Amino acid sequence: MSYTNEQPKDFIKSLQIIHFALLLGVLVFGAYVALTTNEQLFFSFEKDKAFLYLAILIAFAGNLASKFLFSKLLKQIPSNSDLLQKATKYSTAHIFRMAMLVFPTLMCIIFVMRSNNSFYFIIVGILILMMLAIYPSKAKFVNDVTLTTKEKSILEKL
Repeated sequence: MSYTNEQPKDFIKSLQIIHFALLLGVLVFGAYVALTTNEQLFFSFEKDKAFLYLAILIAFAGNLASKFLFSKLLKQIPSNSDLLQKATKYSTAHIFRMAMLVFPTLMCIIFVMRSNNSFYFIIVGILILMMLAIYPSKAKFVNDVTLTTKEKSILEKL
């Protein structure tokens, strides 16, 4: 993504659109699976223990990986770079963070599809709540990235 010809405020809007599109994709796929397997769905945490443990492990690992990768990519942002470079690197970090949460969510939906066990939708719901909690905003950008007072004043004007 190139932000060279854009206003600093535009990166937040585009990042919110990307975030919403990824979230909507997961929700649509989950709804499709729920509607197509509606007759065969059952709820059990006793059957398919291998899928159950794997789903929990993948969700936990995805959550940890998303937090670790996000913080690592944010630490790589040089403090002397300009606002647009910081915005670009923040966008990249956020997209990777979302990808680390979308993957386990899709895997759990596939587990529902393969096993017809609706228990995995609980894990899907938890991961979706995590995705909603990290919805990008100007305030989160200011809190997550080290900005100069000049850059903060530029963002406040937007």
